[in-house]
Amino acid sequence: MNSSTERTHSILNTALGLVRNMGFESVSIASLAKEVGMSKSGLFAHFNSKEKMHLMILDHAADKFAHDIFRISLKSKRGLPRLRLIVKNWLSWFQVNGGGTCPFLAAAVEYDSRPGLVKDRIQLHIGRMIKSLNRSIDICVEEGEFVNDLDTKKATYEIYSLIVGQLVYLRTIEHKTASKMFKISFEELINRYSV
Repeated sequence: MNSSTERTHSILNTALGLVRNMGFESVSIASLAKEVGMSKSGLFAHFNSKEKMHLMILDHAADKFAHDIFRISLKSKRGLPRLRLIVKNWLSWFQVNGGGTCPFLAAAVEYDSRPGLVKDRIQLHIGRMIKSLNRSIDICVEEGEFVNDLDTKKATYEIYSLIVGQLVYLRTIEHKTASKMFKISFEELINRYSV
């Protein structure tokens, strides 16, 4: 990485932290410039517009997510061990670097009724996350760990919904037994899918 790329990467890390704790709409070029100690015009040179900044934050978050959740899990055994690691990494990702909400969920809520480039990018990244989760469930079927006739798209929906629900229970509701309930619910799903 050259120094300009490193600087942009550092700015995007800061922006991602702000988004995870304040939401997308709260992060403007002015607020980010203040946070990173730059002038608005200096930061504007990196992004050119608030929309482009939000797109770059989403792309940065997607790169980090793909690495921290899916690429790292490739080191584990195919099938159920890998799926378990993906889910574990996914849940712990919410708490990395001071925690915060999922940037994709924050963006999905803020942009759900606002067509445009940002919403398109959110759909792209969430679609890729779901597709990767679906592929890991397909592999569990291929490895003979889940039943052959498992509707893997429905299983993906169930596990993804459980992960999203866990975030809401932990962050929004601050439910004291959320993690315990997640573990029980996840194991019940795995048992239902298993051979």
